[in-house]
Order: sequence, then C-alpha cells, then structure tokens
Amino acid sequence: MNFSDLPEEIKSHMESLISSSNLSDTGEFRDLLADTWDRKCILFEEQTRFLKMELTDSFRADDGRGIIVLTYSGSIISLGPKEDEREVEYASIHLRSDVPKTISIQSAELSDDIRTGHALVFSKGPLKKTSAAYRIAVCNDDVSPEQQKERIREGMIFLTNGFMKINRSIHINKTNIPDQFTAKSMARYIAKKYGITGTLARKILDDYLLLIETGMLLGETVPLGRIGRLALKRKEAQKARIIKHPETGEEITVKAKPPISVPKISFSSYIKEKAAEVTGRDDTIA
Repeated sequence: MNFSDLPEEIKSHMESLISSSNLSDTGEFRDLLADTWDRKCILFEEQTRFLKMELTDSFRADDGRGIIVLTYSGSIISLGPKEDEREVEYASIHLRSDVPKTISIQSAELSDDIRTGHALVFSKGPLKKTSAAYRIAVCNDDVSPEQQKERIREGMIFLTNGFMKINRSIHINKTNIPDQFTAKSMARYIAKKYGITGTLARKILDDYLLLIETGMLLGETVPLGRIGRLALKRKEAQKARIIKHPETGEEITVKAKPPISVPKISFSSYIKEKAAEVTGRDDTIA
C-alpha cells in the first residue's frame, strides 16, 4: 500500500508520528508505514473473523455484547459484555516499544454510541476519550457472556503481540529490535498487563513450566490449554542390525538401542485449524 492511499485521518496520524520522532521522512519510509498499517488492519479482520465476531459500522451504547475496536491511531480497545458493569481494556502499541501501554478498567460506561470515524467517549472510568474508531468487531448474540470474555481476551493478546511483531519491520537498525516471545519478554508483557513485578511474573512462568515438566516426567499426560497435550511415549528397544550405506553400498552395523522414553506433543484440532489460517502469510512465518 502507498502512503497516498491511506485515509486522511491515518495519514495525519502518521505524519505526526514522523515529526515527533527520529523516524526517516522519505517517500519510501512513508510507504513502509502505510504497508504496516494495512497489515495490522488485515490481522485485525482475520483474528476477529476467526473468533466469530462480526464487523459493523456502529454499536449502540446500551448493547450488551462485547466488542473489540481498532482506532485510527492503531490502538486496540475491548469492551467486555455488559453485566452489572463493563470491563474495558485499552492497548496502545508504540512503534519503538516492546510492551504496549495498557489501561485496564473494571467498570466503565459509554456516554454515546460507537461509530466508525468517531471517537469513543466514556462517562465513567479513567479513560475518557479515544481516537476515532476504524474497525468495530462485535460478538454474536448467541455467545454466552463467559465465552465473549474469553474470545475478547484471546483477541486482545493476539492482536497486541501481532501488532508489536509487525512494528519490528519498521526498525532500521535490525540489531536493536526489542525481543519478543522470549521468556524475558513474555514475563515483561504479563507484568505490565497485570500490574505485577517482572520478577514475580518470571517466577510464575518458571513454576508453570516446571509443573509441566514434572508432570510429564512422572508419566502424566499434561494439558497445554488449547495447544494440546504433552506426554512421554515409550520407544521400544532396537536390535543391532546391518544396513547398507545409501551412496556407497557399504555395509554398516547399527548398534542395539535400549528402550527409552521420549517426549511427545499432541496438538489439538483447535490449534491445527488456527495454524492453517496463517499458512503462507509472510509476516507470520519466518
């Protein structure tokens, strides 16, 4: 996508970003920013579609369903299903940050309907106003509030991390790109999201991984959430045998091997289905 093809509101935001940073102001770099924005929009649409959410141009303030909104500035906002109160999460993904700036609100209220091209305005909670909505994805009526919350949580984690990965392509100095999806960066992300220290987040992750390892080594089949299951499988003993070298035809003796246990992961149908949707996408597969 070329910079000139962007909506005027987004071009204005990009120009403000360039002028307030040390980013290169060239036609080539502007087109790179435009391409980055386009990839984020595609990712938003793909992920919300996978979560069986529908795109809409407007959302009534009294509608009880949960939604995820992509704004013109590239921020992502989720509103949980309305029960006694509505939970809101705001994530701003900066180009040069490896952790999104987030605000989590347990109780918030919209002061007006949400419409594409217009700001989100809240009458209750610390978040008062956002930039204009660009895409609005809403949960279906037949999805329970608990399922809506789970889908929105999944969508927010996927999109914030997906947007950060896309941002990495903008860094000119490739040796100075913030790490992502390492134990350190994941602990940092969790610490920021839930308001705990990085040390505590790392300890929780370490203990979780140690429990998985322990269960597997004790012979248990350990669930890995929706990813699948981890277990030990017994590999039978192999007798010594003679084989021929595939190139020279020379006979080679392969030594006998005792029975051993080997780790095995079984992926769920859910993760296989989701993986199939991203196969071949250059920005996802290394």
